[in-house]
Amino acid sequence: MKKLPSLLGILLIGALTLWLARYFFLRQIYVITDNAFQMADVVTVSTEDVSGQIIAMYAKEYDYVKKGDLLFKVDDSVYRKSCEELKERLSALKSSKERLLKRLERVKEQLPLKVEVVRAKLRALQEKLNQLKKQREIAQVNYETSVRKAESSLKAAKEAVESARTFLRTAEDRYKKYYRLYGKRVISKEQFEEVENLYKKAKADYAAALSRLKVAEEDLKLANSTSLRVEIIDRQIKELESEMRALRENLRISQADLKRIAELKKSIEQLSGEIRATEKAREKAEVLLSHTEVRAPLSGFIAKKWREKGDFVSPGLPVYSIYDPSTFYVLAWVDEDKAPAVKVGSPVKAFLEACGKEFRGKVSAVGVSAGSIFSLIPRDTSQGEYTRVTQRVPVKILLRDVPKVCIKPGTNVTVYIKR
Repeated sequence: MKKLPSLLGILLIGALTLWLARYFFLRQIYVITDNAFQMADVVTVSTEDVSGQIIAMYAKEYDYVKKGDLLFKVDDSVYRKSCEELKERLSALKSSKERLLKRLERVKEQLPLKVEVVRAKLRALQEKLNQLKKQREIAQVNYETSVRKAESSLKAAKEAVESARTFLRTAEDRYKKYYRLYGKRVISKEQFEEVENLYKKAKADYAAALSRLKVAEEDLKLANSTSLRVEIIDRQIKELESEMRALRENLRISQADLKRIAELKKSIEQLSGEIRATEKAREKAEVLLSHTEVRAPLSGFIAKKWREKGDFVSPGLPVYSIYDPSTFYVLAWVDEDKAPAVKVGSPVKAFLEACGKEFRGKVSAVGVSAGSIFSLIPRDTSQGEYTRVTQRVPVKILLRDVPKVCIKPGTNVTVYIKR
């Protein structure tokens, strides 16, 4: 019996030793923290742009809903009445427009058809007049360009003739002089032939210059003749303008008859504008009516029901909060001195307190700042009063194969992150 306490003490010391060994061993290979929680994207559901009393609620807290499921309905009597009133107004406006259109058709039938014919002819004559004016501008430019070019060529040809004539006279005088000297055998035959060739060339150059002068004179005559084209177009323009003045006078006389048509068209256009505005208002009213039935924006679980049947709601006031289990992740807070050992992709074991099971996953993101930097009351160490507090860095963890029954945002998690 005396050995029993000793044996129990040995066993207790052994168990404590094994526990301490396991405790320090795990912390050598893992970064361990129980400051971790289940998280998921939570969407607050409210009315988009309608207000009123909730007359029906179709989902309870903790229900699973699919995207598009009807969640609640707001009293739609005001919006339905607005739709009916706009529908009646739209019908009345369309009936008024139809009556005016029929009156317009009758008035058009009573007017002489020549008004439209004259208008069409005026449009055609105006197009023809515009074309003639463009042709006249082109013809005038061509005429002036041709005359300037021909006059310049003629001047150059005259100067060339005068230069050739002067050179010919000089060559002729020299030729005659050398002819006499050659007859007296004062110069050689070669010298005489050289002068003779120069004289022949001078005569040929003079003849060529005269020929070019004649061509230049003919070109100037031809250029001057292009002014006839401008004169012809001017006459055509005057004739068209005279005809158009006569047509406009006839049209002016008929304007009084067309005034009634213009007034009817203006009234129809005003009605058309009112119809378009009323159609837009009706479409908006129908959209608002459809928004009195609020549906789930995503598939997930009802995490919180904020309102009850009979409560008044308006845009922005929460009615349901839904979390999407497909966005589930674990948010762990790791001490700053252990954060360097945590890397994106590090293997993770996580024990979910909500279902008492362990799951595996990996680190998907490591925070770039401590959580305290976003606190409502920031730390102030400017006065020298400073107590060092270990800060924590957020780590986002994604787990694999977690059943929906275990996903409960906000519940505790113990995580083991492989160093």
